[in-house]
Amino acid sequence: MRLAIELFAMAITITLGCLLLSSMITSGNQVADAREYYNVVVNRIEDSYCNEDVIRECINEAENKGYQLSVKDVTMYNDNPSKLVVLSYNVTFPILNMFNKDNKKQAVIEGYAR
Repeated sequence: MRLAIELFAMAITITLGCLLLSSMITSGNQVADAREYYNVVVNRIEDSYCNEDVIRECINEAENKGYQLSVKDVTMYNDNPSKLVVLSYNVTFPILNMFNKDNKKQAVIEGYAR
């Protein structure tokens, strides 16, 4: 009987560990996806020489992906345009969603497109 209880406890522990690790991996993937998208947006803005049409397109695309993108003009010299690019996104930890439905943390990535 003791062996059965130990095996059951070990199975429960392994299951909880797998759930925790998969939640951590999922959260890490959300952050990696947001960083990758941010880099794509900055590259598109830089490659277009800060074209307003490209910026609007990136903002609309970000909203469709569930991100909030803001682009602010911080140009000091007319021959060298510069934009402050801020991407806000939500990170969820899936195992905590089992207990609380709205468990989201907002994260922000910001930098410059020149």
